[in-house]
Amino acid sequence: MNSRNKGANGERELAALIHEELGVRLVRNLEQSRRGGHDLILHPDESGPVASWLARYAFECKRHSRATPALLRGWWSQTCNQAEHCRLLPALAYREDRASWRVVLPLCCLRPDLPAWDYRLEYTVELSVAGFAALAREFTGPSTGNAARYFAPRLSASDQCGTKRNT
Repeated sequence: MNSRNKGANGERELAALIHEELGVRLVRNLEQSRRGGHDLILHPDESGPVASWLARYAFECKRHSRATPALLRGWWSQTCNQAEHCRLLPALAYREDRASWRVVLPLCCLRPDLPAWDYRLEYTVELSVAGFAALAREFTGPSTGNAARYFAPRLSASDQCGTKRNT
């Protein structure tokens, strides 16, 4: 299987897992190769709190035989650049052969009340897809409790994770 097909299949696989966990459809961004950008976007018919929460993220999907530290750093840099370009939060999803999907997010996406750091890989959290879905449910569920205060209005989604805005 060539790398383009492997990547496209990986994007569809991840979208199906997120749909299974959260009931919200993500679709492949078919404009990504022409205009640049992230791999998965919210299906245009989706709405609701979970859909709104997912729409804040620029998903970059990677399928590779092994995820070495050097590859992870490169993938994370690409993810952050694309997210900043789209003014969204970065979300790197990757899967090694014969392994489960992992989702990497900036640490401040778990706790936006923490000081905003830069996008270095050292300031990220890595979750399973089930863990990512649990996070979505925590921040969007009917009894969000203190979680709702983490998403108080701010200048932009990218400011929330410490990116510098070009003015």
